[in-house]
Amino acid sequence: MKGAVAAGDRLTAEAAAEVLRAGGNAFDAAVAAAFASPMCEPALTSAGGGGFLLAVSPDQPPVLYDFFVDVPPKRIDNPNFYPITVDFGDAKQVFHIGAGSVAVPGFVAGLLRVHSERGRLPLKEVLSPALSYARRGVYLSPTQASFVRLLEPIFTATSYSREVFAPGGKLIDERTLFKNPDYADFLELLIEEGQWAFYEGEVADAIERVSVEEGGLIRKEDLERYKVVERRPLSFQFKGREVLTNPPPSSGGILVAFTLSLLEETDLSRWGSLEHLSSLIEAMATTEVFREKFVNGHLHDENLEDLLSREEVISTYERLFNIRLNLWGNTTHVSVLDSEGNGVSMTTTNGEGSGVVVPGTGVMLNNMLGEEDLNPQGFFKWSPYVRLPSMMSPTAVVGTSGVELLLGSAGSNRIRSAIVNVILNYIVFKFSVEESIELPRVHYEKGRVFIEPGYDESLLNVLKEHYRLVQFRERNMFFGGVQAVDFNYRGKGDPRRGGVFLRV
Repeated sequence: MKGAVAAGDRLTAEAAAEVLRAGGNAFDAAVAAAFASPMCEPALTSAGGGGFLLAVSPDQPPVLYDFFVDVPPKRIDNPNFYPITVDFGDAKQVFHIGAGSVAVPGFVAGLLRVHSERGRLPLKEVLSPALSYARRGVYLSPTQASFVRLLEPIFTATSYSREVFAPGGKLIDERTLFKNPDYADFLELLIEEGQWAFYEGEVADAIERVSVEEGGLIRKEDLERYKVVERRPLSFQFKGREVLTNPPPSSGGILVAFTLSLLEETDLSRWGSLEHLSSLIEAMATTEVFREKFVNGHLHDENLEDLLSREEVISTYERLFNIRLNLWGNTTHVSVLDSEGNGVSMTTTNGEGSGVVVPGTGVMLNNMLGEEDLNPQGFFKWSPYVRLPSMMSPTAVVGTSGVELLLGSAGSNRIRSAIVNVILNYIVFKFSVEESIELPRVHYEKGRVFIEPGYDESLLNVLKEHYRLVQFRERNMFFGGVQAVDFNYRGKGDPRRGGVFLRV
């Protein structure tokens, strides 16, 4: 047994598995998967984006590598920044794209840092699967191809993006051999020159040129000052386990922790019961109130996570939660566990992509400045060079004998609800990791309850008495994409986003 990996696509998982078989550890495998995923999951991630990696090892303290994006200064009055609407079928969401939506990428710096500090194999061997995919080409899965179609206005927004994703005028799909030779050249440059090429060398020059040409905000100096941050994970107790997740300035982890703290002493009865759903929905609703008062606008305050241990704050919201009870994106995730007990929970994203591809690299830049959920005070309101907050929450559940569950999710604002749903299924309701991910989910946002099919109709009628109910006709990528691995080397890739699990 070499290990186990759950990823957003079969080819992404196979890249990690190939490196595990070659003698790499979980960190090598995660880096391999990350650099392969822009070829296999081009709608969900890119080397032009950012992310987080939670590293758990038997002989070292856990570390959260924060390589999310930085906010550049707003250098021009009218950056190229415009809205598009993504139709999920049963719900729609507006995102903003264009060069003005691009934040300073951290993907390359973060993953090369993880590899240099914790990897075992040479970088050339770790990036070999991604290089092969880019040179020889891959066929997208039908699921990944559907995501590309969903975001067609982004993939065809500029001449550079059309060259990569719509060669000859035809958008790539599951019947097209998708090659990206420029991305292969880019990977070889990283093998030769390391992150210097991206943040100070020729790629940095190319990013500045395209940003100036297309009305963007990023300049070479922003790339040169980018730094990966190693953080102590946010740690809290839930049902006798320690849960480790993403700390501030990201919002996802503290909101997951807050929701679960409200549910710690709550009798949820059986899965799918009124007690289960009403408690979960009201915990999410109470968390939204907590977020607006204490989290939005305060994410860069020192020791924000101390709120979770302030009895007067928690008790106030517990009272609100009980009163309410009485009334009653685009991202990808990889979880890897190796035979030595090293665990990785890694979430990366490009947002939906800005439509701007860096010439000569095959890399699309992110649109993080255009995601409403990451900019709750309004667009272009963050101070220059702060780390943009994120909902991404790579998470580990740790018991007395070690890691029990590694998980994380894609899905924009639904990341936190997807993780809470799965943790409850696994820990409280004792479902297997596979069942915990398969079961239908519920999400609360701004007075509406979004729900997947699979709950009793009479229960839905009760929910309609309290909330506007948005019922989906089938499982949907709207509800995230949770990839998880447990201590038995069992796992699941979320079918909502074409996820795959492999045991090596």
